[in-house]
Amino acid sequence: MAEKFQVDMHCHILPGIDDGSQSMKTTIKMLRIAAACGTTHMVATPHFKKSHHNASPATVHKLVDEVQRIADEKEIPIKIFPGNEIMFFSDIEEAYDEGRLLTMNGTQYLLVEFYPDDEYSRIRGAMETIQSLGLHPVLAHVERFLQLRKDIGRVEELKDMGVLIQTNASSVAGGQGFGTKQYVKKLLKNELIDLVGTDAHHYESRTPEMGACVDYLYKKYDEKYIDRILYKNAIEYFELD
Repeated sequence: MAEKFQVDMHCHILPGIDDGSQSMKTTIKMLRIAAACGTTHMVATPHFKKSHHNASPATVHKLVDEVQRIADEKEIPIKIFPGNEIMFFSDIEEAYDEGRLLTMNGTQYLLVEFYPDDEYSRIRGAMETIQSLGLHPVLAHVERFLQLRKDIGRVEELKDMGVLIQTNASSVAGGQGFGTKQYVKKLLKNELIDLVGTDAHHYESRTPEMGACVDYLYKKYDEKYIDRILYKNAIEYFELD
């Protein structure tokens, strides 16, 4: 089998700007874990939440460049790209127009999350709002949302709207419990997952380790589909060169 890329498109790897890595030392340890399990590309997605002290796009870009420089110096073979994970809020249009939000590597794709108990009507309406801005929504960690877990048809509906669906590697591998793994298996069986990320925050817990997830996916599902969700979709959609 030819050597494959492996993309972690949801990771809190940048130091000191959200509840992820709190130091460059931690960031480097996280990058070493990621590289050891085969990750070649990573989108740094620090949180953006209304009424929080959010890092500016300029700060995110500066940190991405700094982390990339140090990773290169230490011969850690990972390419790092900028993004945000947006907690959806009502006046997101204004924040986007003012240039305060980062899309995935400057493309038209926006990674968005919700509260676990948000109503489906709010989630669907948010996706329509994002699309009205000319953007393509990417739903972070689909398995967390109770109203989507109740009815897989709602995930199908979002996909039919053009929403990309992301799951966390730990959920695939069983790290978030049996019920979550069974739900994600159902999504995978129906090819409703588009992307996989770690949502990593540290090197001891919530780590950027994808090895168990990758092994499981290639063992259980069609290779061409898994190629798409592990790297081909992210490389294409987010223009990760």
